[in-house]
Amino acid sequence: MKKVMFIEEEADCKHSLTPVMHAFNPVTTIDELLKAQIDDGNVSSIKKKRIIYAEGKTAASIFYILKGKVKTSKWNEEGKELITGLYHEGDFIGFNALLDGGRYRETAEVIEDAELVIVSRTDLELHFEYNSGFLRKFLDILAGNIAEKQEQMLRMAYSPLRKKVAEALLVTCKKYNPSNQGEFSMNISRCNLAALAGVAKESLIRTLSDLRDENIISIRDGKIIITDIRKLEHLIYCSDGKPNI
Repeated sequence: MKKVMFIEEEADCKHSLTPVMHAFNPVTTIDELLKAQIDDGNVSSIKKKRIIYAEGKTAASIFYILKGKVKTSKWNEEGKELITGLYHEGDFIGFNALLDGGRYRETAEVIEDAELVIVSRTDLELHFEYNSGFLRKFLDILAGNIAEKQEQMLRMAYSPLRKKVAEALLVTCKKYNPSNQGEFSMNISRCNLAALAGVAKESLIRTLSDLRDENIISIRDGKIIITDIRKLEHLIYCSDGKPNI
């Protein structure tokens, strides 16, 4: 396995990571790839609010999250952010660019201090050539991400405000509390939640207040707690957009 060194470069007042490549030794599974990279010390710790990669930049690497949380987002011409994905331990980010002309189509930012395994694009492409089964596994991950983002774009385009906010809450809950164990406290900023829902921050705050009055959520010390996930899901999937009280 080649040795990779990590260099932080200044880019638009934020940082990106660029690998330096050496010799190549093939692996046959994703787990083997990650283990070899970790054994070689190819892990970087990134602080909250730091940029991992920026939209439009050449895609030199993909990233695997060992711990922490990351968001990906796009910005429109008016400077409005839309979060396109939330990621945490066990997720890959950045590999969409491998099939997208070699440039990142979104910006990735750390929202909770993270540790990342960084795999160079060149190294990954060599593994793809060596083992077609290895390539298929990555294509399966890529296909799932694309389908999820397409669904999100449709919801953002056609759903009313309340459903957008409810969907953003449910997406965050399912991402960071997949087993739905006990009361889930959502420590996400209002700006990030609004960007995930595709709504203005002021509209989000008003809707959260309504959902609190309807006993669907509670808010304690700035954190959002989903108190009735059944009502939240009903709000998303029912036709009239009103909770089933």
